[in-house]
Amino acid sequence: MRNEFLAVVAVLVSIVVAAAGTARAAGAAGASGASGAAGAAGATDAPREPTTRNVAIVLYEGVELLDFAGPGEVFAAAAGFGEDAGRPAFRVYTVAQRPGPITSQGFVRIVPEFTIDDAPPPDLVVIPGGNSGPLAQDAKFIEWVRQGGDARMLLTVCTGAFVAAKAGRLDGRPATTFYGAIDRLREVATKTDVQEGRRFIDSGSVITTAGVSAGIDGALHVVARLLGRAVADRTARYMEYHWTPEPYLAKNYSYLNPGTDARGRLRQQAALFEDEKDWAAAIDAWRRLTEQDAQDAAAWYGLARALHFAGRFDEAVAPYRRAAATPGFAARAGYNLACGLAVAGRRDEALAELGRAVDAGFRAAGLAAADRDLDSLRGDPRFAALLGRMGGKSNSGP
Repeated sequence: MRNEFLAVVAVLVSIVVAAAGTARAAGAAGASGASGAAGAAGATDAPREPTTRNVAIVLYEGVELLDFAGPGEVFAAAAGFGEDAGRPAFRVYTVAQRPGPITSQGFVRIVPEFTIDDAPPPDLVVIPGGNSGPLAQDAKFIEWVRQGGDARMLLTVCTGAFVAAKAGRLDGRPATTFYGAIDRLREVATKTDVQEGRRFIDSGSVITTAGVSAGIDGALHVVARLLGRAVADRTARYMEYHWTPEPYLAKNYSYLNPGTDARGRLRQQAALFEDEKDWAAAIDAWRRLTEQDAQDAAAWYGLARALHFAGRFDEAVAPYRRAAATPGFAARAGYNLACGLAVAGRRDEALAELGRAVDAGFRAAGLAAADRDLDSLRGDPRFAALLGRMGGKSNSGP
């Protein structure tokens, strides 16, 4: 339980490199003033179905490594931090012109998950920079970029702006790019107001950024715009990235998710209370969510975790089990329940719950092997066998 963020790191690395999976939700946001819905202007109180936005990160031969890995890390982390009713905020995947591996930065070999022929329809396309010239000359790819028009958001990093310009997405807009390519973009994008000295420029459905690390700032801005400042702050903090939002844009960010409803706001507030370690308020908020909808597994899981962290583990057992009854939460709820039982000295119960978590798909062998909460299980051959089923090796020697 205490080492839960280690699992997040492993998941996010695999997402950025292999573009598979989503970030594990663990922990809460960092901010004060969680007691109200201030800053959630534009949110609706009408019941709504949580949505997951598709984020397609374009890869090609010679792509700049941080240009795509930076935004990939942002959206992968925000997927979990912006999770709503157990549904991640983003699905992050990689897309290439054609099948097969590509090489980034001359030494990183990557196999994109999809091609433009079979990729899920994206809500947001990230076009990183690098050797983007051939990409801009690919008529089929340019047509794919044009599809959806302004209904599909576009984030370009560095010389990815040249691809957007070729697709006509920068016509009549302000835009920026890598400082060494400003003059060249002005030459080819004659209908664009190309501006230098800007970290990123938001022109509505198109966000262009300067080079390399600037893509992280642009991606965090998109997260703040879509999911609220709280999620962007949590994401930047997780990445240990010093994010300084543009003052003229930050004043327009909603603090809470502007697209959520009253339940979504209460869910965010519960997470903020957790971050402040105001466990009583967090427990109250999560409990209200379970009372409003007894089928909400995410709320049961949140209630269980808040009770667990508050030191009220006996009360956490029942909500953990309610959450674990839902397939999407069975692995993580079962694992945390096993941790609590192990700390309480209930070894047989802990091993049984850990076994159920493994049956449900828990595979973070490294986390389980290092988690101090499971120390009481080490040396037990049943624990070693469970680690083996996770695909790991036991370090539970004498």
